Amino acid sequence: MTEAGITVSWSMKPSDWLDIAAVIDRAGVTAMVRYAVDTKATARQPIRYATFFLRGGWKGLPPAAAQVPPPRPGGTKPPYCGDPDCDEISRTREVEDDRGIRSLQRCPDCHPASKGQAA
Repeated sequence: MTEAGITVSWSMKPSDWLDIAAVIDRAGVTAMVRYAVDTKATARQPIRYATFFLRGGWKGLPPAAAQVPPPRPGGTKPPYCGDPDCDEISRTREVEDDRGIRSLQRCPDCHPASKGQAA
C-alpha cells in the first residue's frame, strides 16, 4: 500500500489481523490495494488507519479468480491414441525385445515427447 501512496497505521486488535489474513487468502493483496486506492480517492477526510479499509470494504471483497496455470512448453498434450498396448495415463507401451526382456517406451502416437516424431 505504501508503494500505491497510502500510508496508514497498522496498529489494530489481533482479531483484525485475523480478518486481514482471511481477506488476503480469499481476495488477494492486489484487490485490497486497488480497493484502498479507489477509496482514498473519494474519501472526504484523510484515512489514518488500515482498519478503515477493513471495516469499510475489504471484508466484502469477492474471491480472487482462480489462477489458470501457464501453458506447458510445446503446447498441449496430444489426444490419447486408444491403442490397446498404450497406457492412457503414462502414454507408454510395454514392448518385448528379442531376448524376452520387457521395457516401457514412449507411445509414438500420443506421448507428448514423441509429438511430431515419426513412429
